[in-house]
Amino acid sequence: MRYDIIIIGGGLAGVTAGLKLHKAGKCCLIISEGLSLHKTPKDEYIAAGGAFLPGDSVISGEWDGNTLKSVKTRNLEETHLEADNFILASGKFFSRGLVATMDAVIEPVFGCDVEYDLCRDNWYDDDFYAVQPFERFGVKTTEDGRVLIRGVPAANLWAAGEILAGETDIEQSALKIVSILVK
Repeated sequence: MRYDIIIIGGGLAGVTAGLKLHKAGKCCLIISEGLSLHKTPKDEYIAAGGAFLPGDSVISGEWDGNTLKSVKTRNLEETHLEADNFILASGKFFSRGLVATMDAVIEPVFGCDVEYDLCRDNWYDDDFYAVQPFERFGVKTTEDGRVLIRGVPAANLWAAGEILAGETDIEQSALKIVSILVK
């Protein structure tokens, strides 16, 4: 199966990007493991004819150098989902876009570089109600939003939303990638 853009994650960043890209004439697929709390843009995307794969998750990618060629999902097993571009909008810890081990924070699907404090004692504030330091952890990207993997920018894998290091404006980060991909 081939698409112009595959979006990994069906939260606000993923469905915002999908809806805007679909309206711009791009053939998109959103792969969403969990339920989206952002029902209105998701419903609008689906009503406009956007492809949506709910209840599934990306488990691996096939690379040619620094270019992502296709992804495989848990439910479709050996089916290669191909695209010209991919957007990683899988969220952070609760949606498993980032995973914390005892000594590191990782992006589990593609091995994207992650910005986090190396000292685990600095990951949290004892005050439960304070802004927690781990909330600023996230995937490292270039200025234009392409993810870094071992310090090298991916040619066609972009990041948007909560998965970004220090991101506070989820919707705006998605719209930034959309503006690049519709040119």
